[in-house]
Amino acid sequence: MFARTFIAVLAAAVTLSGCTEDDGSIRIGAKNFGESRILAHMMAAMAEEQGLPVEGVVEYENTPAILEALKRGDIDAYPEYNGTGLVMLGQSPLADGDTATERVKQIFEPLGISWRERVGFANNYGLAMLPDRVEELRLIDMSQLVRRSADLTLGIEDDFSTRPLDGLSPMVQRYGFEFASVEEVPLSDRGELYDQLLDGEVDVIEVYTTDGQIADYGLTLLKDDLQFFPVYELAPIVRLSTLAKFPALGGALDALGGKFSNEEMQALNRRVDLEGRSPEAVARDALARLGLISSGAVEAEDPLMIATSPLLAESDLAGTALRAARRAYVGREVTIDPSHDPLGEVTNGNARLAMVGAESFFDLSGPTPVRFEQFESLAAVGSNAIHLVSPTGDNGVGSLAEATALIVGPDGSASHRIGTILKDALGLSAELSSSDAASAGDLLAQLDAKGKVAVIPAPIGSNVVKQAFAGAELKLLPIEGWTEGANLVKYPFLRQIRIPSGAYDLVFVPIETLSSQAVIAGPAPGSADAAIGDQGPGATAAPALKPVPTSTVLELAAGISGGDVIDPVLPLASAFAPVLPAPPAAMNPSTDVSILNVALVLMFVWLFWLYLRRDVR
Repeated sequence: MFARTFIAVLAAAVTLSGCTEDDGSIRIGAKNFGESRILAHMMAAMAEEQGLPVEGVVEYENTPAILEALKRGDIDAYPEYNGTGLVMLGQSPLADGDTATERVKQIFEPLGISWRERVGFANNYGLAMLPDRVEELRLIDMSQLVRRSADLTLGIEDDFSTRPLDGLSPMVQRYGFEFASVEEVPLSDRGELYDQLLDGEVDVIEVYTTDGQIADYGLTLLKDDLQFFPVYELAPIVRLSTLAKFPALGGALDALGGKFSNEEMQALNRRVDLEGRSPEAVARDALARLGLISSGAVEAEDPLMIATSPLLAESDLAGTALRAARRAYVGREVTIDPSHDPLGEVTNGNARLAMVGAESFFDLSGPTPVRFEQFESLAAVGSNAIHLVSPTGDNGVGSLAEATALIVGPDGSASHRIGTILKDALGLSAELSSSDAASAGDLLAQLDAKGKVAVIPAPIGSNVVKQAFAGAELKLLPIEGWTEGANLVKYPFLRQIRIPSGAYDLVFVPIETLSSQAVIAGPAPGSADAAIGDQGPGATAAPALKPVPTSTVLELAAGISGGDVIDPVLPLASAFAPVLPAPPAAMNPSTDVSILNVALVLMFVWLFWLYLRRDVR
């Protein structure tokens, strides 16, 4: 009874809303995640191929919002799943795709909505975990997960929590889950679920089975042994009134029928969700390869480059920076550009962003470090610890003071800058020995004579450093005497830390050292005309150098899960500047107001005089 009443009301709403729609062009909708965007752009491209006017693709935050937009006539068509179509109209979910499709066609037809041919793949819901965690808990299916759920955290996107028949609450009731906690992310940021799973913040995540990340990260899908999740086969859905106005549209969309398998769609999703490519470019390229449209991908933008040192490029921090940038620059390909002078790459216009240690923000050529103001810190990514590495055999030294040479990277690199600081701050007699080393292994390979110490700035526990230490006779030297003299004041961007015992092979005691914060950096306001000088990250700023927009800065920072606060000694992005209260209104009135006030005073004096004059008479 409820379903029939709901459908009748929905049909009336669709009929009435059709009176206000614009007849000029076709508007395609998309939900704000990669797969829906790709299919929406495919629908738009197929319509354009037939010479039909297409206004563009409009994104909506979730399923109820986009369905409501279709009802009102705000959009004419969008890609939808048959399982979703059923549950959104209060129907029981179905596991058979053919039966589900026939049913949605029947119940949507009276609403003035046509369900077109299925595209070919089924993107079902599922629960995924890291394979080692699945093995540890001895899980195969979702029923076996029930007994462990009280100790586990589930990660979902917010659209899943609002679905009436196939969402969180019905799933919990059907299986009897009792998760310790449930973490939600917005549908538009559902890629964060994979970050949280990999970072250990959640134990289980809700996924789409065509997500490219599942294969890329080697995740395990738990079997839906109770067949709770219905089938979700995608097809274009279109308003009947739109088909009447544009008869060629139905055939154009039906040409997509059966063209994409699960594996093919997973590959397309990977290009958008993991490689950061434009959904429109991916969609048009796929259609062109199938011969469905005459022109291929739209002209793609050059990749957005993040310049960073070769050592950082090999670290986990590079992955963190990539994920944050892909979130901030939706639809843009983002890549890491290894460079010994990352800020110089930004200065020259070869990179949009840089990931650098705090020491890179300072000119070290004078007696006191001077901070560059041409760049600003946009987001804290992590920390770089200074690893001072010496052989353990006859060529080794007992302390840094005994070193005869500091093996560092090329001039301007993080390793070279740190070596310069240590030599000056600690009064070392060791010479700086520069090289073109592009990795920790390259630096360590030069420890071929007594007294040499390699300077390697890298995150603690870095796999690159671990691999270099594995099986090698190496040791870490502590940094001693840092608090003597004015070092704490002169080099405030270097913080005292300890490398814990066991961090690497043959490291059996904590090692006193220093660290600098690693941040994503970009041009500061006014940097386009500023010269940096020979000792800085380049000669002069490129004419087109522009600061990163505030909205993008905030997205970058939000894209780093549990990100640290930016070190206060670094130049902070203007996006993080505190909002000051408005100043009080000026106490001095304008000339016009002053004249008016004087006139009013004189008028009251005159009236008072008239009053007294009457009493005298």
